[in-house]
Amino acid sequence: MTSPLSDEDLVEGTLGGDEDAFSQLYEKYRHPVYATAYRIIQSAEDARDATQEIFVKLYRSLRSWNPRKASFSTWTYRLASNHAIDCWRTRRRKHETLDSEDTGEKAEREYAFGDAIRSPYREIAGREQVDAVRRCVDLLPELQKKVFVLRYFQELKLDEIAEMENCSLGTVKTSLFRATHAVRRALRKARN
Repeated sequence: MTSPLSDEDLVEGTLGGDEDAFSQLYEKYRHPVYATAYRIIQSAEDARDATQEIFVKLYRSLRSWNPRKASFSTWTYRLASNHAIDCWRTRRRKHETLDSEDTGEKAEREYAFGDAIRSPYREIAGREQVDAVRRCVDLLPELQKKVFVLRYFQELKLDEIAEMENCSLGTVKTSLFRATHAVRRALRKARN
């Protein structure tokens, strides 16, 4: 019985032309990468597409991974979250364009919290809350935005975020504190 290969061995194998090695990486990380994309994008279909795009990017950039700087899983999640945020922004812009071109009826949005069975009023209120939070988050400086999304949308621990972003835990805590307060202020201002 052979022991499973490490991520580093699988990356080396892939770079050496072993297609099975990349297949093993894909099988190991496809569910967590999809979950990361889904938490940000909030659309199963778009998250599946993003997952495929993420693995293409990952394959193309394997040579740039440095195991001394970050574990393969951290590097993969960083790549996945950055790509998912880009997809979410693109999708949001597309929805804003559709909304501005719409003649009265709003385009159906796929952003929603919680369970699928809700009253129409609660469903609309939930969508409006999610949209409001996402608009506020989008206005944050880049590091604060990433930290906020990774903590609250992807539910990562602060030390995981620090490792992903290659910064100190204190920087992550400060960025999250500032981001949270900025989002709260913006939401209060929007309600008034």
